[in-house]
Amino acid sequence: MIVPRVRVAAAVSAALLTALPLAGCAGDPERRGRRIVDDTAVRTVNPASVAGLTALTRFEQDTTRRVYAAYPRVPGADALTKRLAAAVDEQIRPFTALTTSAPPLADGGVPELNVQWSLTAASHQVVGVRLVTWQYLGVSGGEARRTLWYDGVTHTAHSSADLIDGRAGLTALAESVRDRLGSRANPAQVRAAEATFPSLAFNEAGDLVVEFGDYTVAPGSAGRVAVTLGREVYEPMLSAFGRRARDAALAPPARSAASAPELAAARPVPGPVDCAHAKCIALTFDDGPGQYTRGLLRTLAERRARATFFVVGDNAAADPGLLRDAAAAGHELGNHTQGHRDLTRLPTMQINSDVQRTQDILRTALGKCPTLLRPPFGATNSTVAGVAKSLDLVQVLWSIDVGDWHVRDAGKIADRVMERARPGAVVLLHESRRPTIDAVPKILARLARQGYSFVTVSELMADREVPTGGHFSGM
Repeated sequence: MIVPRVRVAAAVSAALLTALPLAGCAGDPERRGRRIVDDTAVRTVNPASVAGLTALTRFEQDTTRRVYAAYPRVPGADALTKRLAAAVDEQIRPFTALTTSAPPLADGGVPELNVQWSLTAASHQVVGVRLVTWQYLGVSGGEARRTLWYDGVTHTAHSSADLIDGRAGLTALAESVRDRLGSRANPAQVRAAEATFPSLAFNEAGDLVVEFGDYTVAPGSAGRVAVTLGREVYEPMLSAFGRRARDAALAPPARSAASAPELAAARPVPGPVDCAHAKCIALTFDDGPGQYTRGLLRTLAERRARATFFVVGDNAAADPGLLRDAAAAGHELGNHTQGHRDLTRLPTMQINSDVQRTQDILRTALGKCPTLLRPPFGATNSTVAGVAKSLDLVQVLWSIDVGDWHVRDAGKIADRVMERARPGAVVLLHESRRPTIDAVPKILARLARQGYSFVTVSELMADREVPTGGHFSGM
């Protein structure tokens, strides 16, 4: 007799699968929490094991919507990159259309769309990428889950349903899933169709994890709905590619033959600047590291300019060596949370988890915890401040926002910075966009001619008494 294994998870983020303390640096061994066992948790691969992997991001912020979406670019897997970009666009386009014509939210908030990624497999033959999309439209938030797969043999990207062997396999999968869902969901919604199974992956034990989006097979109050099937159940359903995907998901990750580009020979790190006597300005870059970070570091090195990078934990985990390169060049690294969610919409424990996981990534890479937190979208409240204080973090906002995320002309971005530049200012920029990267040499040259020194945020506030949990905006 096969014992049914089903888990209808509570309405919490997967980030809470790890119990984390409410204070201290996550890298501190005695402060680490205990792992909560969940057999529907998808096995993930450390993205740093894939040399050359970079994160691609999309960002929007105005009075009608907030969008942050990220996905990986794996060297040599162009078909996967295109498929992931299309999948992200399929989420953003209807959200944009809806929020453009919709009336303001009753709670006065701004609609939000967030897409986060993780690797479910990474071998020379197969790569799996899981996307989790969350959106908020005022009444409630919901998650959609989708796992895409790449076949390195045929150089093709695949949906999760391609892990299953044709119509017969989908029929068998639907029947098994319906049996395990029982009355806890609506089994009638589980059809033998590709669209029914957007996310198939594997857990640590080698079971098949079948995930559903919120509201698709159960009421939204059920939270995350996922079913596990043991090998004896799912093995006959797998396609040939599905078996290779399963083997890749469970194998120790192999490093790619590709190698990350090296930075140019490091120049001497500029010495500290006393901003009480110098004309200082702090350039800050959000949402990295990504495909342009190394070039940006070279540009800053040419001008012997220091900056502050507020990194997203999911992206930072892919390239800890790049974090070390940035720190060695004299730049400061701050925490921009794990997945760029609006923290004011999250419960305290989830805020703590989102911030502290990034603290852990940075501490592991750099040997120390950052002291600065930039809340995504600049959204903060007393709860966020309390978590920041418990983690000994100062919140950093900005005094100059040139809206670079929607400006396509590098010259206009540079002009806007120059128009608003003042001694003591904190400038908000986003390193995920080509026009911003192209604007940086112009910004550096023009500000330097006006006598500005380029410093980190911590240098800029060295003579200020900013308590942990409090916020600093410059000027």
